[in-house]
Amino acid sequence: MGPVYRARQTNIERLVRFYALDASLTSDPGAIHRFLSNASAKAKVTNPVIMAVYEAGESEGVYFYSCEYIPCRSVGQLRESGGTLDEATALSVLKAAGEALDYFAREKIDHDLLTENALLIGPGNRIRVANIASNPAAQTFDLKAEMQRVSEIVLGALPPSGTPKARDLAEQLGDPGSAPPSWATFLQTVATYQPKAVIADAYKLDAQERAAIRIVEESKKRQKRGMLINTLVSLALLAAALFAIYFAFLRPKSATVRDLENMVEVPAGEFLYQDGQKENLPTFYIDQYEVTIGQYAQFLDFIEKNPGKVAQFEHPDQPKDKPHEPVEWADKKELTPPFPGYYQRAQRWGKYKEAALDVNSPVFGVDWFDAYAYAKWKGRRLPTEKEWEKAARGTGGRKFSWGNDEDPSRANTGADLDPNPKKGGDKDGFKRWNPVDAKKGDKSPSGMVGASGNVSEWTATIVDSPEGGGKVPVIRGGNWKNNDPSVTRRVLKLLDLQQDDALGFRTASDTAPAKK
Repeated sequence: MGPVYRARQTNIERLVRFYALDASLTSDPGAIHRFLSNASAKAKVTNPVIMAVYEAGESEGVYFYSCEYIPCRSVGQLRESGGTLDEATALSVLKAAGEALDYFAREKIDHDLLTENALLIGPGNRIRVANIASNPAAQTFDLKAEMQRVSEIVLGALPPSGTPKARDLAEQLGDPGSAPPSWATFLQTVATYQPKAVIADAYKLDAQERAAIRIVEESKKRQKRGMLINTLVSLALLAAALFAIYFAFLRPKSATVRDLENMVEVPAGEFLYQDGQKENLPTFYIDQYEVTIGQYAQFLDFIEKNPGKVAQFEHPDQPKDKPHEPVEWADKKELTPPFPGYYQRAQRWGKYKEAALDVNSPVFGVDWFDAYAYAKWKGRRLPTEKEWEKAARGTGGRKFSWGNDEDPSRANTGADLDPNPKKGGDKDGFKRWNPVDAKKGDKSPSGMVGASGNVSEWTATIVDSPEGGGKVPVIRGGNWKNNDPSVTRRVLKLLDLQQDDALGFRTASDTAPAKK
């Protein structure tokens, strides 16, 4: 019934989604009643999986309500961008939908039919459900129709293969002959499909260690002091031997951060932009390579050592106290043993999510404010989208960074992405990320590398969102999970606080970098 904004509640400094009744309807008592009745219905919802409504009312002629805000994208947006749900996320979507709709059924709360844009994928792939409570509901429907809708949404977002559990569960839900009698029953079924424990990379005991532990346990039962002492000595010797072998042969070696700081000059002059319009830019300089994990780690190290200086690099609109660590960057220390984050994996093991990853791969999972702060810390800025395109495309309007002939082997794109994480990379050599200097074929006339693939990149250009509701930064370039390697590709869907594992950045400058 009106526009939606991302807003800041200033009295407690929190971000909210702000819904306003359209100005053309503020003189219609019926519209006002429907708007506030809907807000009231939503405000009564108290469920951790459903977005909470904070307040509603009228101020200076504006009828409004505000609700919880988290950076996220919907299942619909994921599908529209060419993405798909992996097995674990799909099961989480089904569970969250079931919990929300079971809550509405138990509490007898009228609500609208669930849509793919009401299922939200937040940081860490945590699933939330938009608040669809309504008074009155827009339409009537029964349990079967509701289950059918959830089934269609999930099946429509699954890849062709590789998600047997999620597909089976969604098909059961949508089949009138096998659909469960209630959402509560469905949730019991979901629980049987999800793993009982998900502690990735948990250390496993080898056969010798397990045997030694059994000996210790048996010795305790028999309470034979001599056997206990002998066992402990054996364990100590075994541990010492394993420790020696580990440090001699198996200990992971820290990866070396290569010098990839070079910037290329893009001379002043005219160039063809997008569909052939002529544009003119002054001389500027841009990173030859995307910012790497190792380079970004130096920025985080500076922040940790100089917390009082961080604010001078941050954008004035950045939410207060927002951290700059990318999603999944740091170790999950609350788990036992700790679950290593992607930075430690890149450093020590060179692998993340079954794909090669090292400190010279591009940093990812950064939002626009992170990219802005890093660039300013380096004494630079983010490139505008026109600068990015000129550096990536040259002056003659080529389609790809290397020319006009499509060649899947030149850039790291989604042309060979496989739903099975153990497969893929047969066309460009990489399943996901590649070291930023690895794809020599993905090189523009200016010398910029990686424009057509690897990760897409934030720019400094801010435009009106095509979906309404405010301004969004422009994202440019191809990436490892998208099939389009053209350097005219523009993305306007992600908000400045959103993060993605196929999204990074590079920096630019108006002045030449200092000579080394």
